[in-house]
Amino acid sequence: MKSYGKYWVLVVLLLFMSCVDNLLVTSQLASPMLALAASLVASLVGWAWLVKSLQKDRDQISACLRNPELLRPELKQKNFFGNLFAEAIQKIEESDTELVSTTQVKTMLKARLNALSKKEALMESVLDHLETGVLVFDAQHTLEFSNQAASKFVIPEADRTLNTSESGLALNKALSSDVVIREIASLLTKTIERKDATLSRRSEFQLTGLDFQSHYRAIATNLFDESQALLGTVIVVENIGEENNEKERHAEFVSSVAHELKTPMAGIKAYIEMLLDGDCEEDEAEELYGFINEQIDRLTRLVNSMLNLARIESGVVEIKRHDCELNDILKSAADVISPNAGEKDITFTSELSELYLPVHVDKDMLGQAIINLLSNAVKYTPHGHEVRLRSRMEDNTAVIEVRDTGMGIPENSLPHIFDRFYRVPENNRSAAGTGLGLALVHFIVTNVHNGSISVQSVVNKGTCFTVTIPLGHKEQKKKKQLASPVTV
Repeated sequence: MKSYGKYWVLVVLLLFMSCVDNLLVTSQLASPMLALAASLVASLVGWAWLVKSLQKDRDQISACLRNPELLRPELKQKNFFGNLFAEAIQKIEESDTELVSTTQVKTMLKARLNALSKKEALMESVLDHLETGVLVFDAQHTLEFSNQAASKFVIPEADRTLNTSESGLALNKALSSDVVIREIASLLTKTIERKDATLSRRSEFQLTGLDFQSHYRAIATNLFDESQALLGTVIVVENIGEENNEKERHAEFVSSVAHELKTPMAGIKAYIEMLLDGDCEEDEAEELYGFINEQIDRLTRLVNSMLNLARIESGVVEIKRHDCELNDILKSAADVISPNAGEKDITFTSELSELYLPVHVDKDMLGQAIINLLSNAVKYTPHGHEVRLRSRMEDNTAVIEVRDTGMGIPENSLPHIFDRFYRVPENNRSAAGTGLGLALVHFIVTNVHNGSISVQSVVNKGTCFTVTIPLGHKEQKKKKQLASPVTV
């Protein structure tokens, strides 16, 4: 008998009792009341047994559900719900397996998605921090991405005009909608049209605004997959303004050097020709030799100045910065220049600060810069006038002033005073020079020592050069950092 046979026994027993009750009543062997009582008692006993069996099965199933091993084969033989419960357990286990597998896949995909999102955010952040503009177009030539540096090449949405023309080469939305500036759109068009001929193309263009003018170089490259299908086009735009300026400065430098060398060499050649012709008297020949010697000295000064400037700028000369007291450097420079000032009867005065001025500098380079300023002041100051050297503390900087009461510099020459080979035309005859001294001073102060230099001048009243150098000793900062308490 199957596990639910006991329930069929109860049903048959109830039917049997019903039949017996009817026979007793029909045969008049028992009164109807007695038959009804017997039937009621039998029914109550049967239902009590049924409820007890169901309660037992429920307790058994509850105990099974609390068991870690849900699958129990003996359930099939012990109660009515065994088969149904076993099938339910099997379905639940199958569903749990599928759910676990789905959850694992979902977790894995979520982790990959988070990793990809982080990588994408990292790449966008890196691209946004580049000084080079990057514009990416997809295979349909629609602008998909542009970094912060490329924003100046993308037309704002409010200024875009939709071009619905069907004529011409229908390339992409980016071009027809005027999403990018004309120069970039033109480069993109040519790159797309000739993608079979060349992988990339480049062009240079200029952007002009109200207060700026910049030159750019754009390189467009077509991107293909393994099957040589076009993935898109990337355009990289870099600012070449400084590069062009450097080229112009280099060309000007070469031109200036050639001009500076040409003049003394032409004089030397002319004097030598006169001597070779033998048309000069002995006194004239000695004078010509003197002229030649002067020109050779001029060439020597020019070459030495160019070499010094080139060595410092190129890093050949090692920069040795140490903790120094600024006034010591200024006193040494003053001692060098004082004899020259005395020869011209120039009053040379040092007004150095009584405070201790700590600086971290290359003592020799900064000293040479101050000597150059003082030498120029003495050179362009007439006899009987005055030159002053001053120092003071101002906020976090040390200020050095070289002031004279000499010829002064015209206002139109002040913006060019630190240019290489520039000499004030009005002062050329007063003293010999190469035009590189102030350029060297400017480089030493600004590039080597992170300082600044400025000039103020009035013609026939004098000139004042002001140099500022950051205050502070490097070693003291280290000691303070080491001595500071560690907070936990």
